[in-house]
Amino acid sequence: MLAALRVSPGIEVIGVVRSARVEAWRRYRASGLAYTLYLGCLMARRLRTDGIPVLSTSDVNGAHARAFVERLAPDLLVSAFFNQKIDTALPALNIHPSLLPAFKGVDPVFHARLAGAATLGVTVHRLSARFDSGDVISQESVSFAPEESVLRLTERLYARGAHLLLESLSKIGEARPQPGPGNYDSWPSRAQVAALRAKGVRLVAWRNLLGL
Repeated sequence: MLAALRVSPGIEVIGVVRSARVEAWRRYRASGLAYTLYLGCLMARRLRTDGIPVLSTSDVNGAHARAFVERLAPDLLVSAFFNQKIDTALPALNIHPSLLPAFKGVDPVFHARLAGAATLGVTVHRLSARFDSGDVISQESVSFAPEESVLRLTERLYARGAHLLLESLSKIGEARPQPGPGNYDSWPSRAQVAALRAKGVRLVAWRNLLGL
């Protein structure tokens, strides 16, 4: 995703903030080993940040993180796959891998596949006081093959979301409220993970592990 932003004409990526808030043991207890390993694979994907200032923090709203952002003086913040609520007065957009307001919250691809959704998608929206509830700037439906893993589909949606973001920068003033409250999903339970796997949906395919 970051690669698409870096090579786009007229866009300069001046900094990256990574969340250092990791709760592997808590996730294992709640969601089981298979889900914890899948989540680790998703988080292990390395962003190429050559030459870009990077901050890893467990408190994105703390003094150190705020000073880092203020020093960079960005025109726009973009968040994706970030597990902390961002409190900022700067213009800020989020890439969410679902067609909001459907499947707000944690791991929307997992929950969409568990619910048997026939079509998935990605949304670019403004950040707001509540997670995944900001005004929508742009959305796009994305088809998928039944055998596509949750990991691969999640990565593909974020990649498409980066391009959608670039296409949407001229439409920020046209943002529209989401059509209803939608649903908010939390971390999957062990029973939900078992139910997904019983449907024949894979969290990770072996070929997805190449390039970690």
